[in-house]
Amino acid sequence: MEDDFQDSKSTVGLDQTQVRLYRAWKRHVTLTMAALAFLAVLAGIEKKAHPAPVLPEDSAQAPAADCGIIALTVPEAQRLFHLFATLTTDLPPRTAHARLTLHLRWSHWRRRRHQARARWHNYRTRLAHIV
Repeated sequence: MEDDFQDSKSTVGLDQTQVRLYRAWKRHVTLTMAALAFLAVLAGIEKKAHPAPVLPEDSAQAPAADCGIIALTVPEAQRLFHLFATLTTDLPPRTAHARLTLHLRWSHWRRRRHQARARWHNYRTRLAHIV
């Protein structure tokens, strides 16, 4: 429960308010919790359709050539949603499309090459400590 509360504070800004009345506080909390629910459902749908992760079977196994890709997380969904909302309103369509394509490719590369490899190596290290 505490981790969920901490995630909601950092992801959607639950703690970023300076209100004096209960009605304003209630509106802020309702809006931020709705945003967090939207992002969690989006990440959950993507995770459900996501293939199983490639994980090591023992601690001596060499890294796979392709470690797969991690599923979309709530902070990554928030970052991409915020990026889409700001790029489509502030820039001309061609520039916004080019930047959005760049960021989507970077997100895909990072989730495939960096985070999936890090997950694979972390699991292998855990297996080494078990034995």
